[in-house]
Amino acid sequence: MKCVPLLKMQWSSLFGLLSIAFLSLFLGSMTVSAVDDTSGSGEDSIAISPALQRFEVKAGGSVSEELTVINNGQTETEFIVYSRPYSVKNEQYQPQFEKTSANTDLYQWVRFNKTSYTLGPGERVVIPYSIGVPAKAAPGGHYGVIFVETQPAQDTNESVVRKKRIGSIILANVDGDITRQGELISTHVDFWQTTPPLTASNRVENTGNTDFQAHITTVVKDMFGSVKHNQTKDYIIYPGTIRNITFEWNQASWFGLFRVEQTVKVLDDSTNASHLVLMLPRWLLVVVIALIVVGAGYGLLRRKRR
Repeated sequence: MKCVPLLKMQWSSLFGLLSIAFLSLFLGSMTVSAVDDTSGSGEDSIAISPALQRFEVKAGGSVSEELTVINNGQTETEFIVYSRPYSVKNEQYQPQFEKTSANTDLYQWVRFNKTSYTLGPGERVVIPYSIGVPAKAAPGGHYGVIFVETQPAQDTNESVVRKKRIGSIILANVDGDITRQGELISTHVDFWQTTPPLTASNRVENTGNTDFQAHITTVVKDMFGSVKHNQTKDYIIYPGTIRNITFEWNQASWFGLFRVEQTVKVLDDSTNASHLVLMLPRWLLVVVIALIVVGAGYGLLRRKRR
């Protein structure tokens, strides 16, 4: 008989703790880089600058520009330079360097004075090039990439030839009938997220004939209103595409209630949104549910005994 009060006290304490935890959860819930396209794993180490260049050009005109290549490796490196089409596929913006379309013809306009170079360790070289725009070039955005590709040493005996190439994206906007048009299609933030990083996403569409930048500011606050993370970034949106822009905060704690506030500016339109996010591992949710079931079962058992 003396064991019963002790058992009662243990179960009552357990159920009390469970109730507090559940109540807390319930109340809380109410409140641009260089293209790096590497083939193989060679020891050559080169860098290119700038990573992206933008030009405003006239049909029938031309521009002269240059880029810098640096040998960061420990050995002498031979490399070549050439241009290729540049476009993106799917909403994740995976780069493509072979597919051609009406606005990826820029690579055909690029001319180099020299295409083969040799650099010693720590050396750099400035590579001049020009872009000659056809007189009948369509107005709007045209895109390409200039690649720097290392070449294998002439005396190599390896059966597998290793190369590395990095690129500088070039964007040219041909004057004329320019249409800049786009919109924020949707914003998605899951309320329940099980593991870091904390994520949010925005889908932006470009229906014009040239690219523009979407400006996104994301602020993450805890349940007390303290700012835990603040990020502002610009994202290029190419014509005729939809880009799914994902935000990730890797330093989010494994458990907590956060408020994610975002401002998305697309051209002249600005959209503000606020979302609650509960970081809660699945295993903890299973434990909470199990305790609720056990507590409810014990309550029914006590009622029957009365």
